[in-house]
Amino acid sequence: MRNKNHTGIEFADSLIQYLESLNAKREFAGVIDYYENNRNVIANTGDKSAGLILKQIAIAFASSSEFNFALKAIRLAQNHIARLGDSLDLAEICLVLAGILRDIGEMNEAERAFRDAESIFRRNDCALGQSKALNQLAGLFFRQNDYKSALPPLLEALEIARNLKDRNKIAYMMGNIGRIHSFLGNVSEARHHLELNLQLSIELADKNEQLKSMLFLGYLDMMSGNYEKAEKHFDKTYVQLENHNNKQLQIICLTYLGELYRRIGKFDDSEIALNLALKMVKHSKVESSLKARVMRQLAELYVKRNNFRKAYRYVSKALIINEKCNISAEIGAAWKIKGIIADSSGKSDEAREFFGKSLEILENSQVRFELTEVLIAAASSRQMSDKKRLAYLFRAEEFYSSNGLHLKLNHVEKLIEQISPSMNCARESQSVNHEAIKNSATYLTKCKEINQFLSQLALIAKADIPLLFTGETGVGKDHMARYYHAIAFLGKPFKTVSCASIPETLLESELFGYKKGAFTDAVSDKEGLMVAANSGILFLDEIGDVPLSLQAKLLGVLEHRKVTPLGSTREVDLDIKLVTATNRNLEEMVERGTFRRDLYYRISGITFHIPSLRERKEDIPLLMGHYLKNVGLFEPGSKIPVELIHQFLKYSWPGNVRELSNKIKRLGIMAQMVAEGDLVELSMALFDFEKQERKTTLFNSVREFERKLLVDALLAASGNKSEAARILGIHEATVRTKLKRYGISQLQ
Repeated sequence: MRNKNHTGIEFADSLIQYLESLNAKREFAGVIDYYENNRNVIANTGDKSAGLILKQIAIAFASSSEFNFALKAIRLAQNHIARLGDSLDLAEICLVLAGILRDIGEMNEAERAFRDAESIFRRNDCALGQSKALNQLAGLFFRQNDYKSALPPLLEALEIARNLKDRNKIAYMMGNIGRIHSFLGNVSEARHHLELNLQLSIELADKNEQLKSMLFLGYLDMMSGNYEKAEKHFDKTYVQLENHNNKQLQIICLTYLGELYRRIGKFDDSEIALNLALKMVKHSKVESSLKARVMRQLAELYVKRNNFRKAYRYVSKALIINEKCNISAEIGAAWKIKGIIADSSGKSDEAREFFGKSLEILENSQVRFELTEVLIAAASSRQMSDKKRLAYLFRAEEFYSSNGLHLKLNHVEKLIEQISPSMNCARESQSVNHEAIKNSATYLTKCKEINQFLSQLALIAKADIPLLFTGETGVGKDHMARYYHAIAFLGKPFKTVSCASIPETLLESELFGYKKGAFTDAVSDKEGLMVAANSGILFLDEIGDVPLSLQAKLLGVLEHRKVTPLGSTREVDLDIKLVTATNRNLEEMVERGTFRRDLYYRISGITFHIPSLRERKEDIPLLMGHYLKNVGLFEPGSKIPVELIHQFLKYSWPGNVRELSNKIKRLGIMAQMVAEGDLVELSMALFDFEKQERKTTLFNSVREFERKLLVDALLAASGNKSEAARILGIHEATVRTKLKRYGISQLQ
């Protein structure tokens, strides 16, 4: 006769396997029905069996979104298994418990459960289980947008996967690490890991991982300003997702598409994509944070459309969900939107308060892309002082510069130029500042090549020949265009448009104008810049960024000298002098087929290449004197310190004249914080040389380094001493003592 107890164990094992198979087939109702009808049988199967059966019951309830029952079942399972000590079964139950707690929003308890599971796996020498627990813990932080906390457990899990030589796990970890680096703003690290993830997932035929890596590479391109590349990634991914049963990824892809369309000005397409994503969220069993993300993007869209009432409604709903789920990055982004709305209504105190909240939250989360966009949004607010606006933009400039994001960097550098009226950097498209135009009649240079060209401009103006200026970003192509206008067309219109910064859908209407009702947002007639420039100059900056779809129409207008506004049938005669500029190699673009050959010949009547600043270093002291005077650091007739000139001469100036101007603006702000001004010493904070050529003692080196850290922290904190202390990781009293020692005062 077989042992009765042995028969009971066999029955329990069979039952566990049966319930596991039902859950695997997603027949959750069958598992729940068995539980409802056999509670007494389960209770009498013994601690281990009862615990494992209840684990399957909990999984079924959780998968059916019946979280209260799931939580009760898994707690009972934990009680049964815990009586038997720290076993692998207990670790697995802790993982299920953590997942349920995570799904009901109990994030702190979920974290403890994940850490308990990892500890038990480690004590049982189960590397595979330990890796799984660490990865899920990282996933918990990831869902809360706490990317800084997510990285350490993920890197530890990757090391375990490498030791186990598990290529599937390595691919999975690479993708997660890449996604975290992308949110933290570590662009090169993010791209490296995501591309490895894509390569491995293709080799392993893991379609889900392949789609995720494609999706986040698109996100990285979007946040880097490579919108055309990002759109290709998203479109390709979405087509494949339609045949792949992953609603969560579909919703994320649609949300990213909606964000991208908003960034490039396709507002109608953005609204369609985001509303579809919102509809899918409502009909899918996905976490509420996805719904909040979609609503936040809708709020961003309605801000762009100046529909602040709708924007406020959506952002308020998103904020409630995100605060409940403690998703810091989304909370920070929501307060940014509220700041923009308050700013648009002239509520200065509220705008400053909301921008401040947003920056504080995002500083703590270290989500650099979102943080940088808040810095730019706050800097665009007229409720902030010019000093504060510049301080925000300098921080944004540092982030984009350190990551080599030249498209974004170019945009920020232009914003920096616009803030100081005394620097004659106004770029208004709709009106001309005649005083600024008169000041543009001076072109500071000692470069023989440039001076020779300048001497010919008056003669060129008499001929009907278009001008094309080429050269690196920041060399002064726009200033050359304004100089040309000042000496030959003063008093006549000067209209400028940046073809790179205006989305494709808006560029056409900006150039050609439109009639009321021509498209959704055309609520009144608008005169295009081409017509507004009649009898004067139309300056098309970054002409190489005009999309192919618009190049043919632009060519037709230039050839026939007539333009038809959108929504109209009436042609308007044009009498404009065309000046264009680009930092791209148009001849190479023509060969690649990305720029029309006929349009290139039409705009390049006379082409002049402006040399980079490093090719004409003789201009650096001249320009330094001009910009130092403008920020009040240099009196006419006084001499610039030789050491300061040396600091500027040995730098390579990748951003050229614009970067030089911006660095001196930053130096001006920093100098106002220093009671005993030493521009030479202070300028060291502007540059990142591998070796300083100045010979100094160890004491002085430490002193200079400490002073640099204090100045940088105070600037980053907009003069707030307690915030500077937090950045440096020291007590505020220590900061105050050192500021007094070095003669550094608070930024006002």
